[in-house]
Amino acid sequence: MNSASYGALARPIGSGRLVRFLMIPLLLAWPFGAGAAESVGTVTRVQNQAQIGATTAVAGSPVHMNDRLRTGANARLQVTFRDKSVLTLGENANVVVDRFVYNPAKSTGEVALSASRGAIRFVGGSIEQLQEKKITVSTPVAALAVRGTDFWAGPIDGQYGVLLLKGNVRVSNRAGAVTLSRPGWGTDIPLPRKGGHKARGGSTARQ
Repeated sequence: MNSASYGALARPIGSGRLVRFLMIPLLLAWPFGAGAAESVGTVTRVQNQAQIGATTAVAGSPVHMNDRLRTGANARLQVTFRDKSVLTLGENANVVVDRFVYNPAKSTGEVALSASRGAIRFVGGSIEQLQEKKITVSTPVAALAVRGTDFWAGPIDGQYGVLLLKGNVRVSNRAGAVTLSRPGWGTDIPLPRKGGHKARGGSTARQ
């Protein structure tokens, strides 16, 4: 048993719960193409209204570092990075590409995302094969450190959920940390209450 003082619960997700995690945001594995050479990635799928900064996103739109990706109601946006990593945004999402480095010649790479709203799914590409790599996602309630991973993260049932589909994700905040290391494991984190006060959790991370 592995325990940590953390405001969430790491546990195997039941089959019904797993379906809800995957189906509610509809972050499905869409077909995708290669990213533009002069950018860090390319928009490879758009459903309904989505933007890159103030520009309407369309398939083939380049994505650069520091770009803000946004989706509207009932919208989806998929970005394929240069290494074939795939980021998918659910509806009403807001994500900034803080950093993307992919240097196979030096076997180094880094992805840093800030997901301030909505749900995302990230599937690692060739960057996972590099010797020195760092993939991090900042969310409103926790920081995610990713290794060899396919995962989903976003609001669900009044909380913020992280669901591991493959690999390893360390979820941490001021209350503590927990590592998701088995497919189907997830953790729920209380969302900030109205008025700016964060809900406090006292449950134990466990297998």
